[in-house]
Amino acid sequence: MTRFDPLQPHGATTRRIPIGPIASWRRGTLALALSFGMANAQQTVPEASAWSKTSTTSDVVAFMAELSKVHPKLVPYAPPGAPLRTESGKPLQAWRLPATKPGALRVYLNGNIHAGEVEGKEAILLLLREVLQGQHSELRERIEFVLMPCYNAEGTDALDPAHRRYQPNPASGVGRRETDRGLDLNRDAMKAEAANTRWLLAMLRDFDPHAVFDLHTTNGSTHGFHLTWAPALTLGGDPALLAFNRRLLVEVRDQLKAQGLPTWDYGNFEPDPRSGNPIERWESYDPLPRYLVNYAGLQGRLGILSEAYVYRTFEQRVRETRAFVLQCLAWMASHPRDVEQATAARLQPLRSGDTLPLAARLVETEKAPFEVVELERTAEGQPLAEKGRHTLTLPSLTTFQDLPEGAVQVPAGFLVDGTWAERIRPLLEAHGVRALPGTARPTLPPAFFAESGRKVGSRAFQGVFELDLQGRWTPDAPKGHSPWTAADLDRALWIPLDQPRGRVAFYLLDPRSPDSLVHWGLFHSVLLRGGWGEATRFPIVAVGLPPEARVASTGTPAARKPE
Repeated sequence: MTRFDPLQPHGATTRRIPIGPIASWRRGTLALALSFGMANAQQTVPEASAWSKTSTTSDVVAFMAELSKVHPKLVPYAPPGAPLRTESGKPLQAWRLPATKPGALRVYLNGNIHAGEVEGKEAILLLLREVLQGQHSELRERIEFVLMPCYNAEGTDALDPAHRRYQPNPASGVGRRETDRGLDLNRDAMKAEAANTRWLLAMLRDFDPHAVFDLHTTNGSTHGFHLTWAPALTLGGDPALLAFNRRLLVEVRDQLKAQGLPTWDYGNFEPDPRSGNPIERWESYDPLPRYLVNYAGLQGRLGILSEAYVYRTFEQRVRETRAFVLQCLAWMASHPRDVEQATAARLQPLRSGDTLPLAARLVETEKAPFEVVELERTAEGQPLAEKGRHTLTLPSLTTFQDLPEGAVQVPAGFLVDGTWAERIRPLLEAHGVRALPGTARPTLPPAFFAESGRKVGSRAFQGVFELDLQGRWTPDAPKGHSPWTAADLDRALWIPLDQPRGRVAFYLLDPRSPDSLVHWGLFHSVLLRGGWGEATRFPIVAVGLPPEARVASTGTPAARKPE
């Protein structure tokens, strides 16, 4: 088998554009630029610097402007109503490239959500240039793109050689993981605290992509794969969509393996090899919708996570990320109707009595051989060289199974106390969730939350002491709570679940959800109270629950690993 060489173009086919005898000089110049490769005329910063630098936000804007001069169909993109800049004034800059044929799939490519992981940013630029050169003609015809190379714009420009010193870096250094406000944007999808996240939610509403790519680099796993990946692993996602999402990536894995590029599900060895304990298994990450790829799945879209292998060279990591994204896009371009059918889930409302999980567990998906890499490290833990590697056959735990004891029936909708309307309504609407006056609720009985247990985070995460609640819905308000009057119910926000973003609404508003607004502290002032202790009312009411659901299992918050 021919060994995959990440330093060479992969799978590219150049298509020349014919020019008639009476074509203008300008058309001829354009065709020549496309045919003979604009790469020579417009290089990325890494290419122009012999891979000693990575791009800043201004570098990316300049690169895109040069491409747009030759390809005017490539245009800046700003979703209606979205923030145009971060909190510190950095541009939230994306570009849109329409397909050349009607009925195209829509794909969003996201780079630099963790801005020390710069490989996705650079891979997007390489791939876009190739598509505009006339390579990968099926992508140009069948896929419309929105591309955001510098999603964490603040972190992108915070280049420092001290960042991520455990990986081979360009001399310029790489960016910072978090925003200027210290937010990890890949934990912000549900609470949408950052301007970047609100931009993303506006893009999802406006562009309505079938697939969302989020491009990363791992933080130190010592495995033998050149790249790892994951589909949306979404608690409460549409099962058929999640299965299709995994099928896509497994088939891409097999195609890349045949080309000599080894990939596998994103994850880590457990226990960590550095612990000195025998390795027992390979485990993926959590099914929480706070992660961008999982959130895409909760919205009924394909989610694709890419994680370059941290110990490859900078150039190799970029080239291999590009190769993976290209193979995924080629798969989608060859299965357009399958993709459309699977993602039709994004339009399906919930119905009262449908069941959704509040907990899931990792299960063994398959057994496979894994190479465990042994590194020589400095006293500070920085890698010096690879000492060797050995192979273990391990169970690969990369899919989730809903826990029956964590399944609950959903109501017709939720009421949120009108006291919180000014804070909660804009957040719900940012997610594409419709909120109505309380007077629009159906004439169905309300149910009130009876708390049976809670866990408050022992330390702040994302600036929040996370709150996990257990409990059940009851016909009567629990003792010690202020009653909801008919006027209170009328003044509340009514959020029906029979709408396309009903799943998102459920996991935002059910107080037992592991990524709910309750969890993220939006109601802390009433739920984490000290002082005098007078009665208050719980700020959320369920409406239209089947009678048996009002006394059902409390649900169990999804187990999470340390963040």
